[in-house]
Order: sequence, then C-alpha cells, then structure tokens
Amino acid sequence: MYNTILVPVDLSEEGYSDKAVMHALEVLAPGGKLVLLTVVAGYQMPLVGSYFPPGTFDKAIKSIRHQLEEFVDDKLPFERKDCEILVEEGKPADTILSVAKQQGVELIVMAGHKHSAIERTMLGSVATKVVSRSAIPVLVIKN
Repeated sequence: MYNTILVPVDLSEEGYSDKAVMHALEVLAPGGKLVLLTVVAGYQMPLVGSYFPPGTFDKAIKSIRHQLEEFVDDKLPFERKDCEILVEEGKPADTILSVAKQQGVELIVMAGHKHSAIERTMLGSVATKVVSRSAIPVLVIKN
C-alpha cells in the first residue's frame, strides 16, 4: 500500500485515465493521499502564447480545472476534498516528475497508449519518458 500516489489525468480522451485511477485506488493506503494532475502543454511558450489574446491561458486553466473536478465527482468513490487536484503547464513528462518530487509521491500510476515500437522510437511517449527517468516506481496501465 502506498501513502501518496500521483495519477496524471489526460482529459482529452474520454475514459483514458479511468483504469489508472481505479488501480491507484486499489493500492492507496487507508487515509492516503491521491494527487490528480492534468498537464497543459505549450500555452506559456512565447511563440504559442503570442497567438492567443491576453487572459486565454487563465481561462483555459480554469476550464481544465473544472473538467478535472467533474472527473473526480463522476469517477471517484469519495469527495473532491479527499484528493489533491492540480493543473500545471509544461512538458508533460517533466511536469509529472517535478510534481511527484514536490508532493513526496511514492508511486505514479498512469495510463499508457498502445504504441508500436516504431511509434515509441519516432514520437516517444509520456509514459516511456516518465518510466525511464523516475526515481520512484511507475505503474503503467495499458488501455
């Protein structure tokens, strides 16, 4: 059983993170802390940010946080106050690892896409990067 578990939640694909959250709940110690993280990529990069009107980033973060809160309300068997909800901007793998360190996480549970070896080599994947660079255990749940 783990006392603190981080689950990166990808809200862009319906149901994508559901299995990862359920597995995390199975190994979360009673009274343990579940940290749900959604990473928003790219907005703050000067090249990307210059294409959006002022305030767009803040509105996007607020909207994504609301979606993550709805995810918790719909999918988890406990109240939102019993888990930590984070929305961060950055490169997904880097941000996941940074948050894991900041939160003192003991385990990362994340969903993994069904990529072929060629796709992983050419494109890389967030799960592959997190697994290869993490100092703590990472459980990848295949969808």
